[in-house]
Amino acid sequence: MFEGKDVVDLAMTREHQKYVLGAKVHIANPDWSGPWDCAEFVSWACYHAYKTVIAVRPPDVRVGESYSGWWYEDATRRGGATDVGKAIATMGAILIRKPGDFGVKIGHVAISRGDNSTIEAHSSNIGVAVIDNANTRKWSCGFLVPGVKYTDASTPVRISLPRNIIQLTSPYLRGPKIIALQNALLAKGVNPGPIDGVFGPSTAAAVAALQAQEGIVVDGMVGPQTRKYLAV
Repeated sequence: MFEGKDVVDLAMTREHQKYVLGAKVHIANPDWSGPWDCAEFVSWACYHAYKTVIAVRPPDVRVGESYSGWWYEDATRRGGATDVGKAIATMGAILIRKPGDFGVKIGHVAISRGDNSTIEAHSSNIGVAVIDNANTRKWSCGFLVPGVKYTDASTPVRISLPRNIIQLTSPYLRGPKIIALQNALLAKGVNPGPIDGVFGPSTAAAVAALQAQEGIVVDGMVGPQTRKYLAV
C-alpha cells in the first residue's frame, strides 16, 4: 500500500528547482524537472508516488492541467478533506488554500512533511523548497488522499497566525498604518484603490499583485517578507 511518506520523498527530489506561476507541467513525465506551478507540482508528485490522478482537468495526465481550485474541489467531493492542524501533523497530507479565500484570487497547494513544515513549489524567488511554520499560514483545508496509508498524527498542530500580519479581517483593519501601506503600494506601481486607511478587498488584491510582481508567495497578506518589499 502507498504511504504518505512516498509523496514527500518524491517531492524532495525536486528541491531547489524553478517555480513559475501558472507553469504548465507535463504531469505524465516522471523526469520533469521544472519549471513548476504549486498545484501542478503536487498533482505530479501524487501521480508518480501514488498512481492516482488528482485535481487534473481533463483527468488525463498526458494533456491535463492542475489548479488549486480543483484541489479544493477534489478534496471536498472525493472525500479525505481534513482539519488543517491534523494535516500539518500528518506526513504526506496536502494543504490547500482555495482561490478566493482570505481575499486573494490565487490559491496555493503544498505537501505536509508532518513536522510543521511543507515541501512545495513556493515562489519564483525561492522555487521548490522546504518551508517551515505551516501553522502560521492560512489554509482552507487539509486533504488525505484516498487509498493512501498515513501514519497517525500525534496531536494536531495548533494554528498560530502571527498577530502583526496585515490581512483581511471582519471588520476591516483601519488606521494610519493602512494609509502608509496604500501609499507604499502606489509607490511600487500597484493601485490599491482609494487611499482611505481601510484594508479591504481592493488593498488585499493590490498586495497580492505586488507579491506576484516581486516573486514572493501570493497570499494577499502583509507579513515580514512583504513588509521588506514595501518598507512599511
